[in-house]
Amino acid sequence: MIRMVEELTMSGLNMSAQDATAPPVIFVVGTAGAGKSSLVTAFQRWARFLEVDALTINLDPGAERVHYDPEFDVRDLISLSDVMSEYDLGPNGAQILAADLVAAQAEDVFQEIDGLSGDILVVDTPGQVELFAFREASSHLVEVIGQGRACLIFLFDPMLSQTPSGFVSQMLLSSIVHFRLGLPTANFLSKSDLLEPEVLERIIEWGENLDVLEAALYEESAAQSLDAAHSGQRAEFAIGQLRMMQHASIQPGLIPLSSEEEEGLADVLTFAQSLFGGMADSRDGFQGDIEHEL
Repeated sequence: MIRMVEELTMSGLNMSAQDATAPPVIFVVGTAGAGKSSLVTAFQRWARFLEVDALTINLDPGAERVHYDPEFDVRDLISLSDVMSEYDLGPNGAQILAADLVAAQAEDVFQEIDGLSGDILVVDTPGQVELFAFREASSHLVEVIGQGRACLIFLFDPMLSQTPSGFVSQMLLSSIVHFRLGLPTANFLSKSDLLEPEVLERIIEWGENLDVLEAALYEESAAQSLDAAHSGQRAEFAIGQLRMMQHASIQPGLIPLSSEEEEGLADVLTFAQSLFGGMADSRDGFQGDIEHEL
C-alpha cells in the first residue's frame, strides 16, 4: 500500500495532503439501511439550493441505483454482478473482492476526481460498514480520496437505537471505525422523523448523559435475563466500554438527522467547516444561510 501511494506521488497524480484548495471530504458511514445514500442525495440537493457546490462519489459497487449526481461512480469500474459471475462468488464474497479490486485501481479513481474544485466532496460508502472500515483497501482509498482533508459522518440506525444495548452497540462501532480510519467523526441519528418525539428525546439524552444510559442498560439487562449475575456482567461490560470512551474523550454526542425533512443537514456542513474552514467565504451570504438553517 505504501509503495502504491509513493508511486502515485511520484507520477504527479497524488495531491498534497496540505493542499488547502482541495475540497473537504465527508465519508458517510453506517450499517446497512442506515440511510447513507439518502443522506448524500438530500445533502447535494439542499446544498445546491444554498448555492454550495457539493460534489458526490459512490463507492458502493452493489448499489442498484443512486439518486444523486456522482462525479465518480465505482460501478463504472467494477460491476458486482460481473465479479460474482467471473469468480463464482456470492454477494458477500463479491463485495469483499470488489472492494479490493477498486483499491487496486486507486490511480483510476484519483484520475476521475483530480482537479475537482467544488466546495465539499461527499462520499457514499458500501452498505456493509465492515467492507469500508475493516479492509486495508478502504484505508488506501480514504488516503487517496481524502488528501488529508477528510472526516466521517457515522449514521445511527433509528430502529436499533431504541434499545440501550442497540444504542451502545452503535456507539462502540462508531468508535471502532473512528479508531480504524483515524478521521474526525460526528454521530448522527438517521431518519429521526420516523421516531415518536418521546423516543427521539430519550435517544438523544442517552448520547448526552452517560449516567442515564447506564441506568437504562441495567434496567434492560435485568428485564431480559433470568440470571442476575449474567445480566449484571453484561451491563458492566457495556458501561466499562462507555467509560473508556469517555476517558479517551471520544464519547460523541448524537445529532438528529432527517434526509426526508432536511433536518440536520446544516450540522453536517458545519462539522466539516469547523474542521477545515474556508467554506463560509465561498459564497456571499453563505454563513448567514447556514445560521438560519441551524
